[in-house]
Amino acid sequence: MKVMKSQSIYEHLENRIYSGEFNDSLRLPSEKILTEYYNCSRPTLRKALEALEKQSLITRKQGSGSFITEKSFTIRKEEIASHKKAALFGIIFPSLGASYVFDSICNEVTRILAQKDCSLVWGGTVLSHSNNLFEEVKHICAKYIELNVDGVFFAPIEYTDERDEVNNYIIDTFDQSHIPVILIDSDVTDFPFRSNHDLVSIDHTQASYLLTKHMIDSGARDIHFLSPYKSSRTIKIRQMGYREALFDSNLPILHESIHEGDPTDIEFVTSIIKKNPDAILCSNDGTAISLLSTLRKLGVEVPQKLIVAGFDNLSYLSHIITPLTSITHPIGMISNEAVNMMLDRVQSPSLPIKTVSYGGTVIARKSTQLNKEDLC
Repeated sequence: MKVMKSQSIYEHLENRIYSGEFNDSLRLPSEKILTEYYNCSRPTLRKALEALEKQSLITRKQGSGSFITEKSFTIRKEEIASHKKAALFGIIFPSLGASYVFDSICNEVTRILAQKDCSLVWGGTVLSHSNNLFEEVKHICAKYIELNVDGVFFAPIEYTDERDEVNNYIIDTFDQSHIPVILIDSDVTDFPFRSNHDLVSIDHTQASYLLTKHMIDSGARDIHFLSPYKSSRTIKIRQMGYREALFDSNLPILHESIHEGDPTDIEFVTSIIKKNPDAILCSNDGTAISLLSTLRKLGVEVPQKLIVAGFDNLSYLSHIITPLTSITHPIGMISNEAVNMMLDRVQSPSLPIKTVSYGGTVIARKSTQLNKEDLC
């Protein structure tokens, strides 16, 4: 998970305050909850809170917490009034503030919309592991309907048993209110089916094909695929690219080489290692980083004994103990297409459903390369 700096936390909390996310409770979550949410230390969080207090957006009471001020309500009312002169959009993304890819897309979408005299209401961040996930989603949807947003950018929720119920609720709620939804990164249905909503993403099949081919070119011949439980619906599509690369290289495609489980579970990882793979392609960088840690505990050297690759190209992958090979998301192209899709859908609701995907780029690092001159 990305460690955030105080300025980033300040900006994200400022957007959440302006969005009206805390208007019901009139207070921010506790410092304990916020430090866990932003993966930061208390001193770092307090710097962000001090900056908000200097802007008179919150007041802090020792022993009681941080409270929303009258100024934040006044600004919010002025913003809503001005937004109504132009298009206003909402966003529902998982783990904003802790997800490099979704954070980058959200920031880029905000920038592009501003150039088109449109606005994005923040405050639609959802934590998949939240104990009140469904209630939080209901609150976000109700808020966007109350604001009469012109459309919603939505990256489906994953990694929870509630994902189908939650995602379907979001889609159905906005459909009933005739609010267009643009899907980012994945659909709310399993491949090969498609929902009735526009979708823009990385080309998951091509991306995993390129990663697998890179591992083959690095000398791997027994490549396994690892994903965590309740993964994104895109995992099945990524596995297609993995299989296609094996097929094109005349390598066996074995069901027992595809694993689903916890990469921090030593017993589970040991069961994979006993199959003697020479490479493991992980469904995302978080899974790969956890796997690298478990492999170190087991004394398995990477890349000497086993090569590993991830997916997403998180910003800090060059700085971990074993720099991780991954693939970049074409953030700019995805964001630009998402905005164009939304504006087209708002103007012409009956247009045919559109699906657009863009290729990624493999970034080779130490985890898959033995020759230093090939590394980034």
